[in-house]
Amino acid sequence: DGAPPPFLYGTHYSTPGYVLFYLVRKAPEHMLCLQNGRFDSADRMFDSIDSTWDCVNVNYTDLKELIPEFYSGDGSFLKNSDDLDLGIKQNGEPINDVELPPWAKNARDFIEKCREALECEHVSNNIHRWIDLIFGHKQKGQAA
Repeated sequence: DGAPPPFLYGTHYSTPGYVLFYLVRKAPEHMLCLQNGRFDSADRMFDSIDSTWDCVNVNYTDLKELIPEFYSGDGSFLKNSDDLDLGIKQNGEPINDVELPPWAKNARDFIEKCREALECEHVSNNIHRWIDLIFGHKQKGQAA
């Protein structure tokens, strides 16, 4: 019938743009290089854990995955410590610190809870499934 076989990703799932999306507050100079000296549109900036989660779960073209900073360190990449002018969204809200979920007391607590989740027994017992999906035999064909 000419249709391609099933596959998980139609593009690369990890790119410098996706990494810098998360790290713009910590390494703004790299985002500025990628974006020709300007930050991305404020409405596309990383400003909320919840909205980013919603987007990657609804938009099949949004392939962002969490970077190591979500599991180590103090969460400083979530804070606009340098008071960068990251723009104002169309709804009038300025982009500043990343909005955390209600279950996180602060950025450090958020990172600690992410690390605890990553190191839990459930993940340890099932991470091989994710590895097969991302890097292994479940990337394409019937298993995808």
